[in-house]
Amino acid sequence: MLIGNRQVSFCFRRLNLLVTVLLAMSVMSLAAQTLEIKLVDGRNGRPMVGTSAYVNVWVGGERKEAIAIPTDDHGVARLQLTLNPNEENISISTGHGTIVEKHPVVKYDASFRINAPYVLCGAGGNRSWLALKNFSTKEVLDHGYASANTCGKVTASPRPGQVILFVRPLTFLEKMKQ
Repeated sequence: MLIGNRQVSFCFRRLNLLVTVLLAMSVMSLAAQTLEIKLVDGRNGRPMVGTSAYVNVWVGGERKEAIAIPTDDHGVARLQLTLNPNEENISISTGHGTIVEKHPVVKYDASFRINAPYVLCGAGGNRSWLALKNFSTKEVLDHGYASANTCGKVTASPRPGQVILFVRPLTFLEKMKQ
């Protein structure tokens, strides 16, 4: 009988360890997650930086206004997604136009949209700077996304949680048409 108790004790310890690991993994998945949106000049591979370098982001369908996020010195704009309403620093639709925020924290949603004040170098007919790119949040967090580059030969491999958009500045004539 004593051997049986040792086996039961050993099984309970293994089960306890398994439950602890599963709980830790589920808590980590509920923590805030960061999306990185990198703007890359499709002609030469340089990051898009400066005062006019930003991305407009809409998370989910509830928000009507864009969140304008400036890029850093590496052409990256960061957006933090959370399930905890106490961590959010931008409220749902205020009706007052675009919100500029360097470090936005918003409610997690299954999808988000992006546009940038540049011509998109991706495949397809719509290269307008007004074009919106739609993304699945889960797909981007799991695999990342890199757009096609029809403006040059530069390529990139995204990391999970990263969106890489190949863009180029508008020409003078494109600016006049818009």
